[in-house]
Amino acid sequence: MATGPCVSVIMSVYNGAPHLYACVQSILQQHFRDFEFLIVNDGSTDGSSEILRNLAKTDDRIRLIERENRGLVASLNELVAAARAPLLARMDSDDISMPDRLSRQVAYLADHSHVGILGCNTHDLDENGVLTRAREKYPLTPVAARLSLEQGPPVCHPSVMMRTTLIRRLSAYRPAFRHAEDYDLWLRASLCTDICNLPERLLLYRRSATQISQKHAGEQAKAAAIAWLDHIRRSGGKGSLFDDRHTLPRFEEIGTLFGDQQAAAYVRRKMVERLRYSNEMLEGPEFNMMVQQVRAGQGFDGAVRTILRLGRKGRLVRAFILASAVAGLVISTS
Repeated sequence: MATGPCVSVIMSVYNGAPHLYACVQSILQQHFRDFEFLIVNDGSTDGSSEILRNLAKTDDRIRLIERENRGLVASLNELVAAARAPLLARMDSDDISMPDRLSRQVAYLADHSHVGILGCNTHDLDENGVLTRAREKYPLTPVAARLSLEQGPPVCHPSVMMRTTLIRRLSAYRPAFRHAEDYDLWLRASLCTDICNLPERLLLYRRSATQISQKHAGEQAKAAAIAWLDHIRRSGGKGSLFDDRHTLPRFEEIGTLFGDQQAAAYVRRKMVERLRYSNEMLEGPEFNMMVQQVRAGQGFDGAVRTILRLGRKGRLVRAFILASAVAGLVISTS
């Protein structure tokens, strides 16, 4: 009797032409061969379709789905539903998998049935494909991963291999958490499975000004903070507030939704913590949130370094505004 593949590699593509061929080849040339490669072309307009069609002709493990643009969350959920294998391996269209990535992850999961989500450490690439630096190390044990959850994702999303039944049982990715859909999934999964990483750097992760964590940093930070609040609620035995919601609440709705007027303050604080590391956010409208946070007497760590960073980037007016707010806070508390 015929059986399906061991692994379903899943990838959504939207205008990924510059790095797409190398990305797909890095999967097709894996030492581990027993996989299908499911690819959704999510309405690309840049030539990605031609690249993918030509690649699909060369290797029958590629299953190509082409349709209009629906966004990443819808594409990932479609891929999860279409997968035929008991294991799902994520991939992004601008990254590169090392040749032994799949074989190492399959072997580890075969020996560790309690682990439902397995990532790996990564190296960084710039937009030109130059290796820039070793990315921070991800937690290697389930205990370390669980302790790191509030700080952010315990795994690099395109590096993970996951158990298909687990992800389907969790209803995969939730549309309300667009731009932080992976973090929300890890939080929900952490309540019913172990998460950890292999120590080897088995993925080359490309960083660019166009990636979600840069273009949508403010929305991502808000979604991540709300996902954490929902996680705390579920950890206490209550149901999620977002199983049937497709959008996040406005700030003025957060306190009422969670039944805690401090909830909105928590979300703002977490956004400000993220803001100080993001040049794009410091130059965008979210800067006002940072100033309001300081003027409200709450402040944040690293304020002086943020003022200096604004000055070095020529944002002198904003540097002065933030410095004035910090000075006012110091005077009021002295």
